[in-house]
Amino acid sequence: MGKKLRNKKKKQQEKHDPGHDRRRRNNLDPQTSKAERDDKIEEKSANDFISRLPDDVLQHIISFLPLRDAVRTSFLSTRWRDLWKTGLETMEKDGSVDEIFSEIGCFIDDGHELELLTSFQEFSSILGLIKHSRRLRFNFGYSGFLLATIMPINRTLHLDFHSNKYESAPIDFDLIWKSVYYWRWPYISTDCPFKSINSLHLTAVNNLTSEVVSSILSKCWYLKSLIIKECHGLHSLRINTRSWFSKLMVFNCLQLKSLHIKSDGIDKFRFRGLLPSFTSKSFGYIHSCNLADAMLDFRGGPGYDHFTYEHSDSLISAIERSRILTLCRWTFEQAMIRWHPRPTWLIRLPAFEFPWLNELQWIDNEVDEHSIDVLMFFLKKCPSLEKLYINIDPTSYSRPRTRKYGDQVSDCKRLVYLEVVQLEGVMKECDKKLLASRLLDVVSKKTKIIAKSRENRVWKLEEVSLSLLLEEGMKHYMFVEVNEEENGKLCSKHAHADL
Repeated sequence: MGKKLRNKKKKQQEKHDPGHDRRRRNNLDPQTSKAERDDKIEEKSANDFISRLPDDVLQHIISFLPLRDAVRTSFLSTRWRDLWKTGLETMEKDGSVDEIFSEIGCFIDDGHELELLTSFQEFSSILGLIKHSRRLRFNFGYSGFLLATIMPINRTLHLDFHSNKYESAPIDFDLIWKSVYYWRWPYISTDCPFKSINSLHLTAVNNLTSEVVSSILSKCWYLKSLIIKECHGLHSLRINTRSWFSKLMVFNCLQLKSLHIKSDGIDKFRFRGLLPSFTSKSFGYIHSCNLADAMLDFRGGPGYDHFTYEHSDSLISAIERSRILTLCRWTFEQAMIRWHPRPTWLIRLPAFEFPWLNELQWIDNEVDEHSIDVLMFFLKKCPSLEKLYINIDPTSYSRPRTRKYGDQVSDCKRLVYLEVVQLEGVMKECDKKLLASRLLDVVSKKTKIIAKSRENRVWKLEEVSLSLLLEEGMKHYMFVEVNEEENGKLCSKHAHADL
């Protein structure tokens, strides 16, 4: 009984002694004088060299620790609580081009381990980190470096290559993606980290890094999306995969001469640059890819000289079932010169039709009778069109005119489903009137025809009384400028407008 009372009395004394916890942490005798206690604390602090280092140095040190140990440093003190997060969010390493593959693999593995650690209570605080992106800067060679970013939520990997030395003439290289994994195969035990990547973004790949990028692509068995940007020197791109791949985007690879796609599942293809030699095939009975969403922005012109029947046939066949389409007039004319109807037993639909097309962005360099005839000829094949965007860009490529379309648009049926026609780009007032007068022959009464300037001024084609008309040729219609409130309601953006 006396022992319990003594323990109770001791706890009450400790509760009223504010310095007791500090003395206990520093292993000091309560009978020690204040001066002695302060000397021992200072001596202990003087020996703690690592705590005197700045935060950026500590973060760099933490980046070399195994992931589990790096996370455990958050329990050392309040200062260390968030140091590991910054150290792992942005890491920096040095090496050679040959080490890029292994370093990126380890970088992805760390992300997997972060997800696993969240199942333990002691690491539950890191859940907020894995919801955001993590970055790695990998320096290679004399002036090159790679910025790798991974987003765990949607399993997206960005590989952005940089070099301080720009060559006047980039060295040509090929990029090949040949998938070797098929879902029908028996399960193969492997620790390949790239199999978890769903989307891969490649920027500024060059001839020095093309081999390692092709190696990474070959290991992305479940890749659904591939985006390639500004790869100067990229001469050929070949994709051969049966996986879940469904989306390909290629932007501003101006040296690309050949593009070959062989895939069953791809339905979204967006391209901006010079027209390459384009061929598309599938593994099944279908002649070509079925692109539900196709952006063919070749306003820069052709990237090669020989446009054959096979190229034209692949291009037309790939977009026949599109629902959203961007197309240049010159590209369509070029394809029509080389295109020939295929035997009816090869296809289910009539030759050269776009029965499911809902949104069309039409790019042209000028407005005249010939360019409008080509547009009318194309619209004749689009009975389900709902939205039409006409973009006049004077810098767009224009090919020599070798065929007349005027005699083939006289029997053009009305587009009963067309809701809006939006005129954009550089146009004179007479160009807008000429284009609108021809469109009135094929649109229905409910179709809204609007014109938008680069300064975001908007005009709507409205029916007016004859007394208000100052010029002939517009019948009962003229463009009337709308106010800002109605501007937002009338105008819309094509699906490819902001790409």
